[in-house]
Amino acid sequence: MLQVVSLELNEINFDFVQYYVADGRLPNFARALARFELSETVAEDLHPFLEPWIQWPTVYTGKDYAGHKVFRLGDIVETDHRQIWETLADEGISVGAISPINGANRVPGADFFVPDPWTVTPVTGDASLRELSAIVTEAVNGNAHGAGGMITLARRLTPFVWRYASVRSWREYSRILGYSVKYKWARAAFLDFFLSELFLKLRAQKGTQFASLFLNAGAHIQHHHMFEAGAYKGDQSNPSWYSSAKDDGVDPLLFIYEVYDAILGEFMDLPNTRLFVTTGLSQVANPRTIYQYRFTDHAASLTKLGVTGFDLAPRMSRDFLLSFPTREAADAAKARMEQVTCAGQPMFTIEDRELSLFCQIGYFGTSEAFAEVTVDGRKIDMRDEIVLVSIENGIHQTIGYHIDTAMPIGSAKGERPRIPLTSIFDRMRGAFAKEPARVAEFAA
Repeated sequence: MLQVVSLELNEINFDFVQYYVADGRLPNFARALARFELSETVAEDLHPFLEPWIQWPTVYTGKDYAGHKVFRLGDIVETDHRQIWETLADEGISVGAISPINGANRVPGADFFVPDPWTVTPVTGDASLRELSAIVTEAVNGNAHGAGGMITLARRLTPFVWRYASVRSWREYSRILGYSVKYKWARAAFLDFFLSELFLKLRAQKGTQFASLFLNAGAHIQHHHMFEAGAYKGDQSNPSWYSSAKDDGVDPLLFIYEVYDAILGEFMDLPNTRLFVTTGLSQVANPRTIYQYRFTDHAASLTKLGVTGFDLAPRMSRDFLLSFPTREAADAAKARMEQVTCAGQPMFTIEDRELSLFCQIGYFGTSEAFAEVTVDGRKIDMRDEIVLVSIENGIHQTIGYHIDTAMPIGSAKGERPRIPLTSIFDRMRGAFAKEPARVAEFAA
């Protein structure tokens, strides 16, 4: 029976992929591009909606933002939209998912379902899988990017790596760990590679007919280190105190693309499998210099600033959600946060959601300004409580990319078909409506 896999390489730019392919790198991407049609997907036109936690629900539901209205990470659980997994499950197709961003688990009989670290939805799997999900969620939301945090995470993940890793993968694990010792940006690749191994093992054990895997390390590294890549031809650069990769002759984008190339090679070898590779969005160089920050301990710092009475849920990057028991408590916290300034600018951006506040550190200048955070006429030195998340090298663009191994490369060389991002849902569902006469093979 035909099986279908959705490999979701968040925000990867295939213009960059083709640059490295032309340079003789990324052999598995090269094979795919030589045989299968590369389409450009088109998402929303307006910048506020060009976020992965908006566009991936579009892939999963077939609805654009106007149709699904999911604006923030984790908000999918507040809706009743039918996603691809329950749609196919209702048609008798077995399903599974690993880390779908802003995806809700609404299939009690799923073969497996491990949510992303920010969406509060059940895990489907055994006790070990639930423990693994909790470890990853705790690590990601605790922003465990420091060496100590990463060592702890690696130690806790080791039993799971032994359980799910294949023998042929150890060379790639070793390569990733070698980079991770020196470059903290490389550490996200370890989790992505492990998730791919977990995905393949669970899918094989269950014989799952449709399964999706979402990977985010590429988006993370592009956002932080695009200016150091050989594929980047602009004149911007990162300061040496921020990253030494370029001075060391190391290309962060090539590194993560090579990790994904290894993963793609494994997926290309899956028998009788139709493979979708989708990016949702992609990234281009940021013309401005923007610093992004995050609290090391959100609750302690907010309490110091006089914000009280909240339950806190960290989100991706600099985002965090504050929830309150009453509207009055939310109003009081909002009023207090609006009084906080940094370098004469508001310290926070705040989205009022009645009983909750979706917040960010909204100051984007240099870190020296945190020495004098002002509230109630008092100046507070918060430099030791706030960490730099990134100098934002890459920003989102509406164009994404899509490969379907049932679609051989067309005759219009150099021209990419354009399709709406909403159409990916119908392609995935349609794969089971009628099996194609043949499934294209990757073999040369």
